[in-house]
Amino acid sequence: MLIKPRHLFLTAGLSAVLALGSTQAAQAGAGEGSGETGTPTTSGGTITITVTGTALKGGSAGQSATRTVSVPAPCWMEPSYTGKEYYEFVTGTGEYEGKGMSWVNAHMGENMEPEPGYEAYKNDTAGHWWGGTCTSGNFDGSIKEFFDFADKFFAAHKFTFIPAGQPEPVPPVPPELLRDAAIAEMELPTPAIDWNPKRAGTGGTLVNLDTWVWLKDRRDKLFVRASANTLGGPTFAQVDVALTGMTVSAPGATTAECQGPGVPYAEGATGECSIQFNRASASAAGTAVTTRTNWHGTWFATNRAVAELPTQPVVTPSVTNIRVNEVQAVVR
Repeated sequence: MLIKPRHLFLTAGLSAVLALGSTQAAQAGAGEGSGETGTPTTSGGTITITVTGTALKGGSAGQSATRTVSVPAPCWMEPSYTGKEYYEFVTGTGEYEGKGMSWVNAHMGENMEPEPGYEAYKNDTAGHWWGGTCTSGNFDGSIKEFFDFADKFFAAHKFTFIPAGQPEPVPPVPPELLRDAAIAEMELPTPAIDWNPKRAGTGGTLVNLDTWVWLKDRRDKLFVRASANTLGGPTFAQVDVALTGMTVSAPGATTAECQGPGVPYAEGATGECSIQFNRASASAAGTAVTTRTNWHGTWFATNRAVAELPTQPVVTPSVTNIRVNEVQAVVR
């Protein structure tokens, strides 16, 4: 569903109003929204934002990266009449001679009032009046929540004149939109394990012996921040994720429930992350060991306190083939 102020529907001429009919025109114009100005960040219903962090898709492990992305905007500003066109519409002169604002009010039951100061731009053919547009297709929520969001947007972004060469109106960037953009650009590491003992040549371990396991990628705290520049200054939302543990399991073996990434084996080291195989591998490929990592995510934004993510991150488990050997012994 697309919602525009009635002024934008009139951009193409009175035929647009006549085609809409009074009910639709009134609905489209409900909640006309003072235009903020700043560096343009929207185009065609999208917002260009900057994402940075240690968990960006395609980034290098352990390195922070930055790039720009475009995301759908629920609401944005777009140009309508030039100053001259609007003046002629209000006064019923020029292109709109005899059928201007007073004609619409009389024939469609409208009660539109001209924008304050419109006369000052009556000869301006370069600057434009700008108004807001909202679409439910870019909104993540119920239709009632969308209408509430759109009403607030139009109330804060009224039909306003921007002279040629001046910065275009910039809509607000909802913190949830930035949060979701950060989540969409986040990629958590696929679990890859190492282990000990590891026999030379085959990399195999032994039956009935504790086999230490740990994650090769030791990163346990990652983030992605999405930022945008608005009239009021920079605004952002940041998503933080922390590794809370991992589970290592295999057929014919105990299951390791680890509180963190595990401890790399070293002489004198201690750790709780180990798995014990109770039988040798049935095939030369080894035993399939499945590793699942668990992450917990929170987010915060400009003027927003830390909160839980609406959906916690899930990482696809990995499978590592480990050869499990038996050690033969002779008792005399």
